[in-house]
Amino acid sequence: MAAERPPGRRRYTAGDYSLTFGLAAAACVAIPGIGDLISAPVALAAVVFGLIGIWRWDDGLAPKVLPAAAGASLGALALFAVVLMLIVTAEA
Repeated sequence: MAAERPPGRRRYTAGDYSLTFGLAAAACVAIPGIGDLISAPVALAAVVFGLIGIWRWDDGLAPKVLPAAAGASLGALALFAVVLMLIVTAEA
């Protein structure tokens, strides 16, 4: 049934979602104050979708791995930045 999709319609993969969430998380990290609260769950979603996309590519179910790897990397960097900001701004 999947082969009978209408032409011109694209099926988004976990890697595509990972890249989207990774870019959004990287953009949200730059927002002072509220950006950390927004960026953390978005970055976590990017990492999860990236891992799913990489596993699906490894099993031969996904056509490309680059968006999944890039999204997971951006999500991990955004999470690192959020944790670093929380450590730096924590009151002792």
